[in-house]
Amino acid sequence: MNRSVENKLKEILEVFNSLPNCKVEQDEVDRFLIASHKPVPWSDSLEEGDVKMAHKIGYITPHKAALGLYIDFPHDHLEIDQLDDIIDPEFTLTYYEPGTKPSNVKSWWRFRSDEKFDSLHLVLRKTELDLYDFKREEWVQLMKEITDVHQ
Repeated sequence: MNRSVENKLKEILEVFNSLPNCKVEQDEVDRFLIASHKPVPWSDSLEEGDVKMAHKIGYITPHKAALGLYIDFPHDHLEIDQLDDIIDPEFTLTYYEPGTKPSNVKSWWRFRSDEKFDSLHLVLRKTELDLYDFKREEWVQLMKEITDVHQ
């Protein structure tokens, strides 16, 4: 993991650790589980047996030269238009439709909608990672809104 990824990982972890309705735990495979204090609304549709999965809101995944965020929220809670300006305020990220293969060299994001829950997936690399501000008020508010749903 390069220094940029380490610095931005600290920044995003600070944000999630400051939110009251979630906790962050390091997973056994160098990623961080964002978990609700209560089971997520769609937990009854998950396979039985994995208590962590019933509380999973998402993951923060550091890579050698990239940082990924995958986060879930109830279906129809947010629309893609609400996310666009907050996730990509500088219009520097590539948007990939669900089902399309994303780039492994460019920064990108996607919004996936399912009948049980919706998801936001964000992968930042290089310049976009260095310039991304996880402490921006709008971004923190969005993450708070997403995690508050699970209280």
